[in-house]
Amino acid sequence: MLADLHTHSTYSDGKYTPEQLVDEAVKANIGFLSLTDHDSWNGVSEALAASEKYKGKIKVIPGVELGTQLLDNSIHILGYYIDMQYEPLLEKMHEMRFARERRLYKMLDKLHQLGYNISVDACDPKNRAVGRPHVAKALVAAGYFSTVQDVFDVLLKRGAPAYVPQPKLLPQEAIELIHEANGIAVLAHPSEINDVKLVEELLKNYAFDGIEVYHPSADANAQQYWQQLAQKYKLHISGGSDFHGIPDRFPAKLGIFKIRAEAIGGIINYR
Repeated sequence: MLADLHTHSTYSDGKYTPEQLVDEAVKANIGFLSLTDHDSWNGVSEALAASEKYKGKIKVIPGVELGTQLLDNSIHILGYYIDMQYEPLLEKMHEMRFARERRLYKMLDKLHQLGYNISVDACDPKNRAVGRPHVAKALVAAGYFSTVQDVFDVLLKRGAPAYVPQPKLLPQEAIELIHEANGIAVLAHPSEINDVKLVEELLKNYAFDGIEVYHPSADANAQQYWQQLAQKYKLHISGGSDFHGIPDRFPAKLGIFKIRAEAIGGIINYR
Protein backbone atom coordinates (compact mmCIF):
# COMPACT_ATOMS: atom_id res chain seq x y z
CA MET A 1 0.00 0.00 0.00
CA LEU A 2 1.26 3.47 -0.92
CA ALA A 3 0.80 6.83 0.80
CA ASP A 4 1.11 10.46 -0.24
CA LEU A 5 0.78 13.11 2.45
CA HIS A 6 1.66 16.20 0.40
CA THR A 7 -0.63 17.16 -2.50
CA HIS A 8 -2.23 20.30 -3.88
CA SER A 9 -5.60 20.93 -5.51
CA THR A 10 -7.41 23.70 -7.37
CA TYR A 11 -7.93 25.37 -4.00
CA SER A 12 -4.30 26.51 -4.15
CA ASP A 13 -1.96 25.94 -7.08
CA GLY A 14 -2.85 22.41 -8.16
CA LYS A 15 -4.52 21.28 -11.38
CA TYR A 16 -6.94 18.69 -9.99
CA THR A 17 -10.01 19.19 -7.83
CA PRO A 18 -10.00 17.44 -4.44
CA GLU A 19 -12.35 14.78 -5.81
CA GLN A 20 -10.12 14.18 -8.82
CA LEU A 21 -7.11 13.83 -6.50
CA VAL A 22 -8.89 11.15 -4.51
CA ASP A 23 -9.92 9.33 -7.69
CA GLU A 24 -6.38 9.42 -9.07
CA ALA A 25 -4.95 8.27 -5.74
CA VAL A 26 -7.18 5.21 -5.70
CA LYS A 27 -6.15 4.36 -9.28
CA ALA A 28 -2.50 4.59 -8.18
CA ASN A 29 -3.04 2.25 -5.18
CA ILE A 30 -2.52 5.10 -2.72
CA GLY A 31 -4.36 4.15 0.44
CA PHE A 32 -3.47 7.22 2.51
CA LEU A 33 -3.74 10.72 1.07
CA SER A 34 -3.45 14.19 2.54
CA LEU A 35 -4.56 17.36 0.77
CA THR A 36 -2.17 20.10 1.89
CA ASP A 37 -3.08 23.23 -0.03
CA HIS A 38 -1.15 26.43 0.60
CA ASP A 39 -2.65 28.42 3.48
CA SER A 40 -6.03 26.79 2.88
CA TRP A 41 -8.06 23.81 3.99
CA ASN A 42 -11.05 24.75 1.82
CA GLY A 43 -10.75 21.59 -0.27
CA VAL A 44 -10.37 19.09 2.57
CA SER A 45 -14.10 18.57 3.10
CA GLU A 46 -14.52 17.73 -0.59
CA ALA A 47 -11.65 15.26 -0.43
CA LEU A 48 -13.12 13.59 2.66
CA ALA A 49 -16.53 13.36 0.99
CA ALA A 50 -14.98 11.92 -2.19
CA SER A 51 -13.20 9.22 -0.20
CA GLU A 52 -16.50 7.92 1.21
CA LYS A 53 -17.54 6.38 -2.11
CA TYR A 54 -14.54 4.04 -1.91
CA LYS A 55 -15.77 2.50 1.36
CA GLY A 56 -12.50 2.42 3.31
CA LYS A 57 -10.19 1.86 0.35
CA ILE A 58 -8.54 5.23 0.96
CA LYS A 59 -8.07 7.36 4.07
CA VAL A 60 -7.89 11.13 3.65
CA ILE A 61 -5.91 12.93 6.34
CA PRO A 62 -6.85 16.62 6.76
CA GLY A 63 -3.87 18.84 6.09
CA VAL A 64 -2.53 22.25 5.15
CA GLU A 65 0.82 23.73 4.09
CA LEU A 66 1.74 26.99 5.79
CA GLY A 67 4.41 29.25 4.34
CA THR A 68 6.75 30.81 6.89
CA GLN A 69 9.86 32.96 6.70
CA LEU A 70 12.98 32.97 8.86
CA LEU A 71 15.33 35.77 7.82
CA ASP A 72 15.95 35.05 4.11
CA ASN A 73 14.85 31.43 4.36
CA SER A 74 11.47 30.15 3.22
CA ILE A 75 10.31 27.44 5.63
CA HIS A 76 7.20 25.44 4.75
CA ILE A 77 5.33 23.62 7.50
CA LEU A 78 2.76 20.89 7.01
CA GLY A 79 -0.07 20.60 9.51
CA TYR A 80 -1.99 17.33 9.84
CA TYR A 81 -5.17 16.43 11.73
CA ILE A 82 -6.01 20.10 12.27
CA ASP A 83 -9.36 21.12 13.71
CA MET A 84 -10.79 22.98 10.73
CA GLN A 85 -13.10 24.96 13.00
CA TYR A 86 -10.21 26.65 14.81
CA GLU A 87 -10.84 30.33 14.10
CA PRO A 88 -7.41 31.86 14.92
CA LEU A 89 -5.69 29.70 12.31
CA LEU A 90 -8.50 30.27 9.81
CA GLU A 91 -8.21 34.03 10.26
CA LYS A 92 -4.43 33.94 9.87
CA MET A 93 -4.74 31.94 6.65
CA HIS A 94 -7.23 34.46 5.27
CA GLU A 95 -4.77 37.21 6.13
CA MET A 96 -1.97 35.42 4.30
CA ARG A 97 -4.15 34.80 1.26
CA PHE A 98 -4.95 38.51 0.95
CA ALA A 99 -1.21 39.10 1.15
CA ARG A 100 -0.87 36.77 -1.84
CA GLU A 101 -3.25 38.98 -3.83
CA ARG A 102 -1.23 42.11 -3.04
CA ARG A 103 1.91 40.26 -4.03
CA LEU A 104 0.30 39.17 -7.30
CA TYR A 105 -0.44 42.76 -8.33
CA LYS A 106 3.15 43.76 -7.59
CA MET A 107 4.48 40.87 -9.70
CA LEU A 108 2.17 41.72 -12.60
CA ASP A 109 3.29 45.35 -12.44
CA LYS A 110 6.95 44.33 -12.57
CA LEU A 111 6.25 42.01 -15.50
CA HIS A 112 4.43 44.78 -17.37
CA GLN A 113 7.43 47.05 -16.92
CA LEU A 114 9.61 44.26 -18.34
CA GLY A 115 7.36 43.94 -21.40
CA TYR A 116 5.32 40.88 -20.40
CA ASN A 117 1.61 41.62 -20.71
CA ILE A 118 -0.53 39.00 -19.00
CA SER A 119 -3.49 38.91 -16.63
CA VAL A 120 -4.10 36.57 -13.70
CA ASP A 121 -7.26 36.59 -11.60
CA ALA A 122 -6.54 37.38 -7.96
CA CYS A 123 -9.09 34.79 -6.86
CA ASP A 124 -11.84 32.59 -8.18
CA PRO A 125 -15.09 31.20 -6.73
CA LYS A 126 -13.14 28.50 -4.93
CA ASN A 127 -10.89 31.08 -3.25
CA ARG A 128 -7.68 29.49 -4.44
CA ALA A 129 -4.36 30.71 -3.11
CA VAL A 130 -2.79 32.58 -6.02
CA GLY A 131 0.99 32.42 -6.30
CA ARG A 132 3.95 32.35 -8.64
CA PRO A 133 2.85 29.10 -10.39
CA HIS A 134 -0.30 30.85 -11.65
CA VAL A 135 1.77 33.71 -13.04
CA ALA A 136 4.23 31.27 -14.62
CA LYS A 137 1.45 29.29 -16.29
CA ALA A 138 -0.05 32.51 -17.68
CA LEU A 139 3.31 33.44 -19.19
CA VAL A 140 3.61 30.00 -20.79
CA ALA A 141 0.04 30.21 -22.13
CA ALA A 142 0.81 33.62 -23.63
CA GLY A 143 3.76 32.12 -25.50
CA TYR A 144 6.53 33.97 -23.68
CA PHE A 145 8.13 30.77 -22.33
CA SER A 146 8.05 27.03 -23.04
CA THR A 147 7.80 25.74 -19.47
CA VAL A 148 6.88 26.88 -15.99
CA GLN A 149 10.41 26.09 -14.82
CA ASP A 150 11.83 28.42 -17.46
CA VAL A 151 9.68 31.24 -16.10
CA PHE A 152 10.91 30.65 -12.55
CA ASP A 153 14.54 30.50 -13.68
CA VAL A 154 14.37 33.75 -15.66
CA LEU A 155 11.79 35.88 -13.84
CA LEU A 156 10.26 34.52 -10.65
CA LYS A 157 12.88 32.83 -8.48
CA ARG A 158 14.28 34.72 -5.50
CA GLY A 159 16.43 37.59 -6.77
CA ALA A 160 14.99 37.45 -10.31
CA PRO A 161 13.59 40.62 -11.98
CA ALA A 162 9.91 39.94 -11.25
CA TYR A 163 10.29 38.28 -7.86
CA VAL A 164 8.30 39.80 -5.01
CA PRO A 165 8.79 38.49 -1.44
CA GLN A 166 5.66 37.22 0.23
CA PRO A 167 4.76 38.31 3.79
CA LYS A 168 4.74 35.16 5.85
CA LEU A 169 4.38 33.82 9.37
CA LEU A 170 7.37 33.03 11.52
CA PRO A 171 7.93 29.27 11.97
CA GLN A 172 7.13 29.52 15.68
CA GLU A 173 3.81 31.22 14.95
CA ALA A 174 2.78 28.54 12.49
CA ILE A 175 3.75 25.68 14.79
CA GLU A 176 1.86 27.20 17.71
CA LEU A 177 -1.27 27.72 15.60
CA ILE A 178 -1.14 24.12 14.36
CA HIS A 179 -0.77 22.80 17.92
CA GLU A 180 -3.55 25.04 19.20
CA ALA A 181 -5.74 23.55 16.47
CA ASN A 182 -4.91 20.06 17.84
CA GLY A 183 -2.73 19.22 14.86
CA ILE A 184 0.84 18.07 14.37
CA ALA A 185 3.52 20.21 12.70
CA VAL A 186 5.90 18.68 10.16
CA LEU A 187 8.86 20.39 8.52
CA ALA A 188 8.23 20.19 4.76
CA HIS A 189 10.84 19.26 2.13
CA PRO A 190 13.98 20.05 4.16
CA SER A 191 16.17 19.45 1.09
CA GLU A 192 14.67 22.56 -0.50
CA ILE A 193 16.02 24.70 2.34
CA ASN A 194 19.55 24.02 1.02
CA ASP A 195 21.11 24.49 4.44
CA VAL A 196 21.67 21.34 6.49
CA LYS A 197 22.74 23.28 9.59
CA LEU A 198 19.61 25.41 9.48
CA VAL A 199 17.40 22.34 9.20
CA GLU A 200 18.95 20.85 12.34
CA GLU A 201 18.63 24.18 14.17
CA LEU A 202 14.94 24.27 13.27
CA LEU A 203 14.36 20.74 14.53
CA LYS A 204 16.36 21.40 17.70
CA ASN A 205 14.86 24.77 18.61
CA TYR A 206 11.25 24.52 17.45
CA ALA A 207 8.50 22.15 18.56
CA PHE A 208 8.18 20.17 15.34
CA ASP A 209 6.43 16.82 15.55
CA GLY A 210 7.84 15.44 12.33
CA ILE A 211 9.97 15.90 9.23
CA GLU A 212 9.16 15.16 5.59
CA VAL A 213 11.89 12.65 4.82
CA TYR A 214 10.43 11.42 1.53
CA HIS A 215 10.04 14.17 -1.09
CA PRO A 216 11.14 14.50 -4.74
CA SER A 217 13.80 17.03 -3.71
CA ALA A 218 15.57 14.47 -1.50
CA ASP A 219 17.78 11.78 -3.04
CA ALA A 220 18.63 8.54 -1.22
CA ASN A 221 21.52 10.10 0.70
CA ALA A 222 19.39 13.04 1.82
CA GLN A 223 16.57 10.74 2.89
CA GLN A 224 19.01 8.75 5.01
CA TYR A 225 20.28 11.92 6.67
CA TRP A 226 16.78 13.24 7.39
CA GLN A 227 15.90 9.86 8.88
CA GLN A 228 18.88 10.16 11.21
CA LEU A 229 17.73 13.61 12.32
CA ALA A 230 14.22 12.25 12.87
CA GLN A 231 15.64 9.59 15.17
CA LYS A 232 17.89 12.09 16.95
CA TYR A 233 15.03 14.46 17.74
CA LYS A 234 12.36 11.74 18.14
CA LEU A 235 10.23 12.99 15.26
CA HIS A 236 7.62 11.32 13.11
CA ILE A 237 8.68 10.59 9.53
CA SER A 238 6.43 11.89 6.79
CA GLY A 239 6.51 11.82 3.02
CA GLY A 240 4.72 13.18 0.02
CA SER A 241 5.12 13.88 -3.67
CA ASP A 242 4.18 17.59 -3.51
CA PHE A 243 1.88 16.75 -6.42
CA HIS A 244 0.45 19.71 -8.35
CA GLY A 245 -0.63 17.99 -11.56
CA ILE A 246 1.54 20.27 -13.70
CA PRO A 247 2.88 18.27 -16.70
CA ASP A 248 6.43 19.68 -16.62
CA ARG A 249 6.79 19.36 -12.86
CA PHE A 250 7.72 16.02 -11.31
CA PRO A 251 5.72 13.99 -10.56
CA ALA A 252 3.33 14.45 -13.46
CA LYS A 253 0.99 11.81 -12.01
CA LEU A 254 0.11 10.52 -8.58
CA GLY A 255 1.84 7.27 -7.70
CA ILE A 256 5.01 7.93 -9.73
CA PHE A 257 6.83 9.02 -6.58
CA LYS A 258 6.23 5.97 -4.43
CA ILE A 259 6.12 6.06 -0.62
CA ARG A 260 5.35 2.90 1.31
CA ALA A 261 2.64 3.49 3.88
CA GLU A 262 4.57 1.58 6.56
CA ALA A 263 7.52 3.98 6.13
CA ILE A 264 5.42 6.85 7.46
CA GLY A 265 3.17 4.87 9.76
CA GLY A 266 3.68 7.21 12.71
CA ILE A 267 1.79 9.98 10.93
CA ILE A 268 -0.78 7.70 9.30
CA ASN A 269 -1.66 6.07 12.60
CA TYR A 270 -1.32 9.19 14.72
CA ARG A 271 -5.07 9.56 15.03
